[in-house]
Amino acid sequence: MALVRSIFSAKKILGGSLARTSKAPKGFLAVYVGENQEKKQRYFVPISYLSQPSFQARSSHITSRIQ
Repeated sequence: MALVRSIFSAKKILGGSLARTSKAPKGFLAVYVGENQEKKQRYFVPISYLSQPSFQARSSHITSRIQ
């Protein structure tokens, strides 16, 4: 749950103007979430999260559900 709060905090920090750009800001990874093209939303995840065990566990859990 803390991970989700952190992602939303990062989105608030980046603000609306950066969220509309085509590139992710330096130090962030753009993650697209949604079932189809119209409903997809883009979130910016700090790259430092990629080494966190909780992020890795959640990512592999979600990946296994999609496949």
